[in-house]
Amino acid sequence: MCVIMRNMKKTSVRKVQHHLSEVLRWVERGQEVNITRRNQIIANVVPAGLSNRIQWPDFLGRAKAIWGDRLKGAPVSRILIEQRADRL
Repeated sequence: MCVIMRNMKKTSVRKVQHHLSEVLRWVERGQEVNITRRNQIIANVVPAGLSNRIQWPDFLGRAKAIWGDRLKGAPVSRILIEQRADRL
């Protein structure tokens, strides 16, 4: 697996409220911006089109490989809850 480190900017909700145009310029230049409230990240703003380039794992394909026919008609979350209850 290849991990790409990006130089993300970090800013507060207050700065976004008062300096939105500056934050949007960062995003337009390709920067990802983490927005924080009380030093906790609450949002991540990415340039348009970047989220389309992210290769997400095939979660449904994995679930079908693990549980097969049990998935028909039941959400994966319900199956997981039932399996965890069996372990207790």
